[in-house]
Amino acid sequence: MESIKFYLGLISGKLASAYFSLRGNPNNDRPGILARKFDEDFMAKASKPEEVLLISGTNGKSSTTNIINSIYKLLDKKVACNEAGNNTFAGESWTLLQANNYFNKPIVDVVVMEADELYSRITFPQIKPTNLIITNLGRDSMFKNANPEVAYKSLDEALEKLIDTKVFLNADDPLSCFLGKNNKKIYYGVSNIIKDDANHISNDFIVCPKCFHKVIYEYHNYRHIGKFRCPNCDLKSPNIDYLCTKISDKEITISHQHHEYDFPLISNTIYNIYNQVAVIAYFMEMGYSPELIKSLLSKIKLPEIREEINTVNDLKIIRRAMKGQNASAASTVLKSLCESDKNKEIILMLDEIPDESAIETISWIWDTDFEFLNNDSIKRIIVSGKRYLDHKVRLLTANVNPKILFTVEDDEQLYQYLDTNNIEELYILYDIMALKRSKKVMNKIIDNLKDNKHEN
Repeated sequence: MESIKFYLGLISGKLASAYFSLRGNPNNDRPGILARKFDEDFMAKASKPEEVLLISGTNGKSSTTNIINSIYKLLDKKVACNEAGNNTFAGESWTLLQANNYFNKPIVDVVVMEADELYSRITFPQIKPTNLIITNLGRDSMFKNANPEVAYKSLDEALEKLIDTKVFLNADDPLSCFLGKNNKKIYYGVSNIIKDDANHISNDFIVCPKCFHKVIYEYHNYRHIGKFRCPNCDLKSPNIDYLCTKISDKEITISHQHHEYDFPLISNTIYNIYNQVAVIAYFMEMGYSPELIKSLLSKIKLPEIREEINTVNDLKIIRRAMKGQNASAASTVLKSLCESDKNKEIILMLDEIPDESAIETISWIWDTDFEFLNNDSIKRIIVSGKRYLDHKVRLLTANVNPKILFTVEDDEQLYQYLDTNNIEELYILYDIMALKRSKKVMNKIIDNLKDNKHEN
């Protein structure tokens, strides 16, 4: 039986959640902090429904979590989910508060939880997931763990205590695919359809961790993600259970057990394709038919916090998140722009400074492949924000033509440099800290374009 301090945490946490909801801030995770202050084992003692899914990894957690959450809602399932991305102790405890009533009885059918990989050795054994999706591992912000080896060790330690958890692993990621030695594993991946021959500045997997020889890639899909093997020992990519074999403008094809299935394409960016394959693998393993999954995916869009697309006067405007402080994620977004040869203009809003008193390390921009922006299809680049001069120097060292480069400190100044004549795609790439700024800029651009059309 749970202790009095547990119930004090549960009741006070749920009352605090109700208070924040009434104040119009339903995703505030401070009630989770409150629950753990009463009982630091709150997550272990909180009841769980039959299905508890955790999504972890360096990149792709939020998008994958939101897609799965949306699908379960379309299936009329009651879901507890930290869809706002609050993925550490507070957010995870908050999610379990939403999953139970005041008597610690589950009131949802499923918990879908984005979970931070760095603290997995502590939190995962308390949550005891039935299923776990690991998207990938890679170098992250210096404010977090910086080195993927730290995250790997934490996940490995967690899984040693969770032998009943089924683990979905990215077979093309050599930094995470060897996790779960004692678990039931499902592997997903993407075949050689991207043909990424780019010379990336950095690579998180060059040397075999077993024998220290240089590994060989049969193909890259991006960064260190692809099919690999060591020529000196038996280390190689695992066999894939759910393999994306084809990508078209509107569909992806998944091969599973000698059968092929077509599904609607949610996003044509390679990192989101991996996320989608993981989602399909999960729901098929849960017993849902490919036909039903196809129908559900046709109703899904990426959350606007990650990507928003509008079309005005035949101009496609794409507002896309680009993680600052994370060179691997940022480079992948920049690489995605080169997959289209359409004339494009780019606005960069990459500051990660929440207020005037904050500081920010800028070293990540020198590990990021800004060289991808040295591309003939890019006709203009506008940089806005407090760090505009740092980004200007970095872009010039990436051999970006100075004639197409414009930099401003204030967002209100960027509009004078916009020129959408003969432009087919306008990208607004923003750091998560600049979410509201980017939305405001996009809305103003759309309004200006509509006004110009009416005037003409």
